[in-house]
Parts: sequence; structure tokens; C-alpha cells
Amino acid sequence: MNQCAESSGINAEYGGKYEEAIAEYDIAIKLTGWEVSLYTNKAQCYFKMKDFDKAIEACDKALYIEDDFTKGYVQKSNSLIAKKSFKEAVECLELCLETCKSGTGVVDGYLTKARMLLAIETDNQEVISSVSADDKKEFQHFLTKLGSKKPFEATIASELLLKNLQESYLNVRLFRALGGIEIMKNQLVRHSEHTLHVNLFGILKCVLCEDRLTFFTWIYADPTPSLVAHAKNEKYRMLVLLLMQKLVFWDADEIVDGFLEFWSDGIMRQVFAACFSEKETKAMSVLILGKAIQNNTFLIRYKNEVIEMLKCVSNYIPRLVEEDIAEQKTWIGGLSGLSMTPIARSLLDKSFWTIFLPLLDFLHKQDRNSMIDDLLASGMNFTLDSKNIAEHGLEITEKLVGLCGNPVFKKAPLLLNRVLERCPNTVLAEDKGQFASLLKVIKSQSDLQSDSLSTAIKLLTRSTANSIQARKWVVKYNIMEKLVSLLESNTLSKDSSKSAVAILSNAALTCAHCFQDESVCRKQEPEIIDTFLKHAKADKGVAIQQNAAIALARLATQNPVLLERLRQLRGLEVLHSRFSLPEGSS
Repeated sequence: MNQCAESSGINAEYGGKYEEAIAEYDIAIKLTGWEVSLYTNKAQCYFKMKDFDKAIEACDKALYIEDDFTKGYVQKSNSLIAKKSFKEAVECLELCLETCKSGTGVVDGYLTKARMLLAIETDNQEVISSVSADDKKEFQHFLTKLGSKKPFEATIASELLLKNLQESYLNVRLFRALGGIEIMKNQLVRHSEHTLHVNLFGILKCVLCEDRLTFFTWIYADPTPSLVAHAKNEKYRMLVLLLMQKLVFWDADEIVDGFLEFWSDGIMRQVFAACFSEKETKAMSVLILGKAIQNNTFLIRYKNEVIEMLKCVSNYIPRLVEEDIAEQKTWIGGLSGLSMTPIARSLLDKSFWTIFLPLLDFLHKQDRNSMIDDLLASGMNFTLDSKNIAEHGLEITEKLVGLCGNPVFKKAPLLLNRVLERCPNTVLAEDKGQFASLLKVIKSQSDLQSDSLSTAIKLLTRSTANSIQARKWVVKYNIMEKLVSLLESNTLSKDSSKSAVAILSNAALTCAHCFQDESVCRKQEPEIIDTFLKHAKADKGVAIQQNAAIALARLATQNPVLLERLRQLRGLEVLHSRFSLPEGSS
């Protein structure tokens, strides 16, 4: 009998017959008296009937029976919010988190919203009490005219109001406190007058950019249907994009609920499709998408839509060099955001590396240094799991070597290091220009914490390992002298950093590669033995010990004077102990 009454109540509720549903739930309650879900079902019916006091009473009865019933707290808070009793709603949800053991994950979102609504109400009361009666009356007059059914009257009011808002942050708060957002929502739907809409979007952009509480007021007013309609109209598309850009650049963790409400029901895809189809709004839509998908909850919920949008982006990326500088800057900002998520990197990987060098060359010729650094930063993210970078490894390496010599491009050595890690077979071409660039980097740096120096020497070590021509360039351009100088002026200890160990280890190994040439060894002074012997005895790093020992062996083998110096310093014993170490180098 109980189940029959409950089932009848549920069916009546689904059919919108709330009073009938309540009667059936009451019958079921009389038969059981303790089933808490029956009380929350009643509360839901009362809520839909907008009888919030009775909804709260039903929830209280459920919580009296079972004080850790999460659904009871949540439904009670919804009714309290509907009554604008925001403080009580916050207290209700906080008590839920303290009392309930399960199902509290969803409560955080409701609590965030309740706290924000309470903050909005508190600030609204504060700002209204802070202005004079005359100022309040004058502002209210503006809003009344703004809400006029006559387009001309509303347009004039919107122009005056926009100017007023731009003059004072207090006016922005007053606009929110006196119900301006609700008026804006209605007017966007009611009128089709172009000039009025331009002014309305100007007002929205002003108030949402200035004030977080106004932003939330707008989110909770549910303006999305009018936004989608405007995004599909090319007259307003750019205005919609400008507005949306600000919305997604708020702190995602703090506004996740409002953020997801804003993009619900496929709206993201509709707006993106409309905006990406036009040249004027294409780049900005990518910028917004790049920020949006960094919200993990959003990404999970709308994964299929995001994939379709990313495919559109991927198809267009190869044409970026055809865009003007302003659009390229926006695109690079968008790619930077997209590169933060694995799903975007996977879908855009091939197209990104295809356009990377042409775009980098173009920006370099235009002296757009900040844009270059932003592009390099995106490249660093794309290298994390790239499957296509190996196809372009050599060309990218050669380009980055040139940029490493310029301190303006701080990301260049970091990206080059990533490329070398992902492309282990990449070495410099046997080209003196490349080694001249490396020389510039190495000669200008002495700091053992320098990313540029570490990456340059690492590349040099790799290139001299198998290339006779590379070793010749190192000697010809006096790069080896710089490496020996670094080894001479620095000593590793147990406290030395990994960067210092890597730089000196690779410096020693590069020199060892060059010492394969007898003529190079014969030109060295005896003091060079002291330098390498110091590192062969180092307290830290098997690599530096063994690399220095290899250099010593080659020097001593091909230059009798250096061999004698090694004997005098009892270095042969050190060599014997070092060559018993496992083979390997940095």
C-alpha cells in the first residue's frame, strides 16, 4: 500500500499535479511515518508551487527523522534561497557539511552559490545605504527609462547610463543593487534595435569587468538564451565575444557553478560555431575556448563538444601566417590556453608543429618578441606528449639555437632542452653559422644556473660526439677555450646543483670529443691536466669524474708533455680508478 501511494505521488508530480502528489505522499507517510524521502518529495512539490515555507517545513521533518540526510539540507537551502534568506541558506549547508557523512561533494557547489548570493545581498544593502536619497532617485530614473518598451527612449537612457557607469565604480554597484541586471536581461530579449543593443553590451562589459558580484548577479539571472541569439547575428557577434572573453577569464575555481550554468545545453558549441565561422571573431573564439577547457569540470562534462571545436581549430592553424598581427596575437593567446590540456595537445599536435617554424620566422622578422616568447611557451607544453615533433626536430633546433643567444627570448633554451629530450638523435648540422650562434650563447654566459648555457653545451656535446666537422668548428671558434675556462674556474662539491653538474660534465665530455684530434692535444699547455684532474677527483657526479678522465686519457696518449705532467700529479692512479666506473656520461 505504501509503495502504491508513493508511486502515485511520483507520477502525479511528474505530471505537474503537485497538490495531488502531496496528498498521495501524505498517505504514504501515514503508513510508514519514517521514510525521509517522502518528506523531501513533498518539499519538492511545495517548492514548484512556490510555497517555500511549507517546503522548508517538510525538509525540517525529514531532518528530524534523519539528521544526516544530505538531500534534506540541500532542498531546504534551495527554498531559503528562493525566499532570499541567504544567511540561513549558508548556515543550513554548513551544518550539512558538519553533520552528513555521504553525498556532501555536491553541497560545496550549493554552498558557494549561497555564499555569493549572501555577499551580493550584503553589498547591495551597503551601497544603497551609502548614497543619498536624491542620487538613488536619479539613478532609479535612469533604470526606469532603460527598461522602457520604447526603443528610442531606452537607447537614449542607455547612452547616458553607460557614461555614468564609466565614471564611478560606486555607480556600477548601485546599478546592480537597484536591479539593473534584470532590466538588461529583459531588454536584450525585448528589443531588436541595433544601437540599443550596442549600448546594452557596452553597459554589460563595463559592469561585469568592474565588479565580480555583478558578474554573479548576471550569471544567476540566466542570460544565455539571449546571448546565443545575438552570437548567431553577425551584427552583435564581436560584442558577444568581448563579453564572453571577460566571463571565462574570471577565476574558474571560484565560479565553477555559474560558469557551467552559462555553457549548459550545448550553448558553448553553438556560440563557438557561430563565432569561429567569421574572420573577425575566429581568433577570439579560440582564445575563449583555450581558457574554458582549463576548467576540468567543464571539460569532462562537454568533452564531445570540445573535441569537435578542437578539430575546427586544428584545420585552421596552418593558415595562421596569413592572419594580421593583431589576430595572430589573439590566436597565440588561445593556443597557449589550449596547450595546457592533454586533449587539446593531442588533437592539435600535428598542425601546431607544422605552423610553428613559419609563424616563428614571420614574428621574428616583425620584431614581435613578446609574441615569440608566448609561442615558445606553448611549444614547451606541446612537447610534453608530442608524437609529431620528431619530424621537425632538426629545423626547430637550428632556429632555437639562434634565439638562445638573445636574452629577450627566455623560453628559447627551455624549449630547446625539451626538444632535445624528445628528439634524442637531433644534432646540429655541420654548418658554421650554427656554431657561431652557439659560441655567442656560451661566450656570453658563465652562470652555472643558466638555462641557455646548459642547453647550448648539451647540444654541443651531442653534436661533437659523431661529427668531425662539429669538433673542428668547436676548436676554430674557440668554444673549447670557453669550456676549459668554465672547468678551470668552477669546482663541484656535494652541494652543487644539478644544473652545475650537467654543465661541467657536458663541457668535459665535449672537450674529450675534441681531444680525439692529435693536433688539438699537442697545442694544449700542461696546466690543462690540472684542470681536468681536479674534476676527475670531484666529490660529486660520476659523469663529471668519468668525462674528465676520458679527456685526460686522450691528452696524455697524444702528448708526451701532458703525460709527464699527469705522472707528476699522480693522476694515473686516478685514471685507473675512474675507468673502473660504469660507462656513461651526462
